Amino acid sequence: MVHSCYSLSDQLELNPDFSRPNKKYTWNDVGQLVEKLKKEWNILCITDVVYNHTAANSKWIQEHPESAYNLVNSPHLKPAWVLDRALWHFSCDVADGRYRERGIPALIENDQHMNCIRKIMWEDIFPKLHLWEFFQVDVHKSVEQFRRLLTQENRQVTKSDPQKHLEIIQDPEYRRLGCTVDMNVALATFIPHNHGPAAVEECCNWFCKRIEELNSEKHQLVNCHQEQAVNCLLGNVFYERLAGHGPKLGPVTRKHPLVTRYFTFPFEEMASSTEEAMIHLPNKACFLMAHNGWVMGDDPLRNFAEPGSNVYLRRELICWGDSVKLRYGNKPEDCPYLWAHMKKYTEITATYFQGVRLDNCHSTPLHVAEYMLDAARKLQPNLYVVAELFTGSEELDNIFVTRLGISSLIREAMSACDSHEEGRLVYRYGGEPVGSFVQPCLRPLMPAIAHALFMDITHDNECPVVHRSAYDALPSTTIISMACCASGSTRGYDELVPHQISVVSEERFYTKWNPGASPSNTGDVNFQSGIIAARCAINKLHQELGAKGFIQVYVDQVDEDIVAVTRHSPSIHQSVVAVSRTAFRNPKTAFYSKEVPQMCIPGKIEEVVLEARTIERNTNPYRKDENSINGMPNITVEIREHIQLHESKIVKQVGIATKGPNEYIQEIEFENLSPGSVIIFRVSLDPHAQVAVGILRNHLTQFSPHFKSGSLAVDNSDPILKIPFAS
Repeated sequence: MVHSCYSLSDQLELNPDFSRPNKKYTWNDVGQLVEKLKKEWNILCITDVVYNHTAANSKWIQEHPESAYNLVNSPHLKPAWVLDRALWHFSCDVADGRYRERGIPALIENDQHMNCIRKIMWEDIFPKLHLWEFFQVDVHKSVEQFRRLLTQENRQVTKSDPQKHLEIIQDPEYRRLGCTVDMNVALATFIPHNHGPAAVEECCNWFCKRIEELNSEKHQLVNCHQEQAVNCLLGNVFYERLAGHGPKLGPVTRKHPLVTRYFTFPFEEMASSTEEAMIHLPNKACFLMAHNGWVMGDDPLRNFAEPGSNVYLRRELICWGDSVKLRYGNKPEDCPYLWAHMKKYTEITATYFQGVRLDNCHSTPLHVAEYMLDAARKLQPNLYVVAELFTGSEELDNIFVTRLGISSLIREAMSACDSHEEGRLVYRYGGEPVGSFVQPCLRPLMPAIAHALFMDITHDNECPVVHRSAYDALPSTTIISMACCASGSTRGYDELVPHQISVVSEERFYTKWNPGASPSNTGDVNFQSGIIAARCAINKLHQELGAKGFIQVYVDQVDEDIVAVTRHSPSIHQSVVAVSRTAFRNPKTAFYSKEVPQMCIPGKIEEVVLEARTIERNTNPYRKDENSINGMPNITVEIREHIQLHESKIVKQVGIATKGPNEYIQEIEFENLSPGSVIIFRVSLDPHAQVAVGILRNHLTQFSPHFKSGSLAVDNSDPILKIPFAS
């Protein structure tokens, strides 16, 4: 049974868990709920679409195994499958204690155990597998064939390219010692001096020597693959069983093997020798299917399961063992059922939802995603498309964006290692720089960075409470929300859930909204829970800034932990400045300076839009609830909105520094900007500067109606300014 939210067993049916004994819910019910949210709450709904894989227990994949990468349609995976089964048997033996005397107990606890695994792989496992044979030539068979051709009477000599050298031709079926060489090249390369037996034998010996050299090269190549396979295997074992940030799976068992299996095996357990015989039986081999996953640093335009890739053999795949990778081919005719099935899945999704999130977009074949999104847009022309895309290159990002018509790319704030990097991401994704020239309505089309959906956390990220601290949730989400782009979050962040919520194994319910619930009530949340109250205020501000044209962004790294982000409106010349003191390190155990630099804010501070501090309250500490996904009840925020500067508990005004006759700057001193605190100011130009800007905008209206907003007509202006530029 597969429980992963991203490994669907039937793409066309609604999850039966949503239904009740007396009521079966259908897609129509989903559609009615989505429409209700749209009309009554003004909320649009998007949902994930997963095109790369299906659940390993999907019934339809057993009926149509051609839809997967199996050992019939992808025989190049046979060596990887043989290695995968050997690792499974090795894992079972470790679990049963058969390697304890050789230094590998079921509970892997230290580097010595890891070194023993490496030793046994090289001394026991690889020598028995003879993986190199899948890439080699049968020397005896080839030499005999060559000998027959040399001694054949009236043999027709086929001319070969003189530039062509003898090389191994890979057996397309990947049988052991099934590879061949081009005998025409061999005959043109090894020519006997005469037709006598001695000359023929000498020629065959030279040919044999060359074949052995070629086989040796393949042996060395496979050794390189095996070396990488061992390194990847041990890296996986270290993460899953030793690493402090890993899942700490504990003893090796059949449920939690030494390494995740790369292939399905829907048969009873049997000896290795018996298993390998199945790879040459099409009625069995078609059900030996490759799991999906992702490859760190891989080329997203290359399919890692296709011929030419050794990802499975080298164990470079970070594997999702509950999924089967789908094999579309190049066009619908290559796998008609799969294309039709996934197209119908797409059409159902587009019928009921206003947008989609392309899961694992970097591993989705571009032509497949194009085909599916074309089908979706026929039903939902204004489809909002966001994508999880990790290419490591903006040029590659733009290929996906332009080919697929992606509206927004998901960007992760959790990729930032410190506040400086977090601020840099805001500057990168967050809008135009403050002070940019006003652009004309018509201008040359220029390349630009893809629009971002900037997430403070996604379901894939480590828990920020553990990775950073509970005190960082408020300042980091404030920094992210000040970016001039779409922003987002994941359930559990605001409640300060102190662990990653698994999309595979988590079976508890989310907490319910209850305005009157006490902090100790683990099944309910309200504005007193976590940072929910601050989130509400920040979201309102984010929406306001976007709607009112605050399109320019400036990021100031005040000190190691404090980031000030300015959003500026070039039309009304008003700014909103958010000062956030991050807490990437737990304030209880790490040192934070009490000295906070003063800040000089040009213009007039109209109000403090929001000030909030992360505080600890006197209630029971966190305890994991059995029924609800609960957060930390002892951490909350102290929040005040829309107050005057003199009412602030975080800052005080020191004075006004005059720089000139028509300009002044307000000096702010931070009295209580503790780690986990934020304060947001609304700032206007001083009155003299505001008038000057209005007059300037009035003169600029002749160039563009864009400047009419905020313009001021002046009767006594210089005569030359009254002459239209066009005349």
